[in-house]
Order: sequence, then C-alpha cells, then structure tokens
Amino acid sequence: MISNTAAPSSLTMASIHDFADVLAAAQRGGEGTLTLDLTAVAAPDLSVLQLVESARAQARVGGGSVQLSAPAADALAALLERAGFMGAMTPEDIDFWFHGVLPQ
Repeated sequence: MISNTAAPSSLTMASIHDFADVLAAAQRGGEGTLTLDLTAVAAPDLSVLQLVESARAQARVGGGSVQLSAPAADALAALLERAGFMGAMTPEDIDFWFHGVLPQ
C-alpha cells in the first residue's frame, strides 16, 4: 500500500493531534510507503519532528517506510538545526530529510 499525506500549513503542538490521527490511519496495514508532504508547514515546532520520527519508527517495525515528498524546506531545516538533529544525522536521516543533500 502506498499512501500520500499532506500536512496542513499550521502544524504545531496545538494542531498535531489531528494530523497524528491521519498518519496513524495511513500507516494501518503496515507494509508500504507513506509519503509525507510537509512543504506547506509554515512554522513547525518540535511536535512535528516527534511525530515524523515516530512515524518512521512505526513504519520500520511494521515493514513499511516513510519518505518526504520534497526535501525539508527552510523552516523545517532550521528546526532540525535548533533541535540538535543536524549534528547527529546518519546517512539514512540525510536521505530522509534532505533527499541526500544537506543544505548549505
């Protein structure tokens, strides 16, 4: 099963619950690829990173995968930096968040 899920532009701690429900529904059935479109997210907070990382972990356990439809844009890349993710990224993380090319 392949599923495409677009995040709303206003995705923060206050609204993450609804999107978490959408992701959970998309991941039911386990195997397959879930493609997340985070391009519209204007001002993400840590809850977005937590949810995405949780979805990635859940997919690995269930035999599926999660990918981004486009590399992390400026706001998301800046959040990854502020949250300390950039210094600990594995090659797999770089492929996931930036499609293999770290921003300069």
